[in-house]
Amino acid sequence: MREKDMLYVLRDDNHQVCAVSDKPLSNQWQRADMEDKSLKLFLQKNPEISTGIMESSDADFIRVLEDVIDLLIDKQIIQFTEFPEAVQSKLLNRRRYRESLRSNSDTTQLLEDGDDIF
Repeated sequence: MREKDMLYVLRDDNHQVCAVSDKPLSNQWQRADMEDKSLKLFLQKNPEISTGIMESSDADFIRVLEDVIDLLIDKQIIQFTEFPEAVQSKLLNRRRYRESLRSNSDTTQLLEDGDDIF
């Protein structure tokens, strides 16, 4: 399991989970396995936390799907135009957004857009 996917739990005196975090907040926090019965019970009693964990996982999974789609297109297994127009539009919007984020955080660019080399 990747560090980013880890959950950490704080347990009470009865060894039941009483809090969950995506990082250890002190040395009392322990790594948790999603199969831990106490963790499952805690998440069932606190659906808002469970929902937050799923939303974070969904965002990561969406990125994986985008990468798989790009790979399939690059390898010419599928063509972009085979997707319905609504899907094409969403994929293009996400691609533009990701590109803008990448270019905004890219400090390796030596020239600004529109700058000439000579």
